[in-house]
Amino acid sequence: MFSTLTLLVATAVAVQAASSNSTTNPYIPTDISSGCSTFLDTLNSDSDLPACTKALITATSAYGPGGTSGSASKAAVSSTLDTVCASTACPSHLIAGKLASFYSACSAELTSSPNTEVKTIYDTFYALLPLVGALCAKDDSGASCALSAPASAAAAALEPALAVSASSSVVRRDGTTAAAFLPNATTIAANNILFLFLDGTLPKAQLCTTCTRNILSSYISFESTTTYAPGLAQSVLMLGQSAIYSGVLGTCGSDFMTSAVKAAGGLSQSTGSSGALSLRAGGALAMLVGSVVAAILL
Repeated sequence: MFSTLTLLVATAVAVQAASSNSTTNPYIPTDISSGCSTFLDTLNSDSDLPACTKALITATSAYGPGGTSGSASKAAVSSTLDTVCASTACPSHLIAGKLASFYSACSAELTSSPNTEVKTIYDTFYALLPLVGALCAKDDSGASCALSAPASAAAAALEPALAVSASSSVVRRDGTTAAAFLPNATTIAANNILFLFLDGTLPKAQLCTTCTRNILSSYISFESTTTYAPGLAQSVLMLGQSAIYSGVLGTCGSDFMTSAVKAAGGLSQSTGSSGALSLRAGGALAMLVGSVVAAILL
């Protein structure tokens, strides 16, 4: 999950960090409207995102593409989680403002003439704060939900597919270059990685838990104050949320999200391996808003 978080943060910041010439910035597609291209270009002069994501990128950098924590222990992942959850995230009003401007400039690319790369960049900005909230969610005993995420036999196989290389390298402001990565939207969405692998078809004992409620609440609370302008059905990273929510209501009852939940087991019985992957996926997202941040700051 950290890989996803790192990649998200990196991309959002890398869009700003690269050269203002869109032909050399792999994060800015060339086949988009001039208004959208100009907006993405103006992020190059924005200093707010690099400043508020620097601590997050530093904490999760080892989990991003090319990082060294592919086989991190549960203790190491737990320590990183503590650091992430203790850091000061970007204020929601800052993200909301960027998203409003983004949609205004790129509405066609996000809706009527969808551009997958533009939608992926929009989603990285949008998902950053609720993902951090999900990673920091705890159960009734105070245990980390990320470390007890539903185990997946294919978890290890997913890790290499969290990010894909961009068509070219990032050109930093100092003229040097760095590898550019984008989140693999297909892998992230298909496995509900932003929701810590929640699946609306899980048995009641695994699905109807405090962790499920707290993870979903992180997204629902953010969405209640910051509209996902294109409509969640258009999301490339959070596409599975509606199915998860419907499954939760059908299995756990209509009052589940507002009532006190007593965990029936399930999540707490995990080996923790998929929890580490969730952190690496989070690192990947941080890297997309950190490949971007790293490009600016280095």
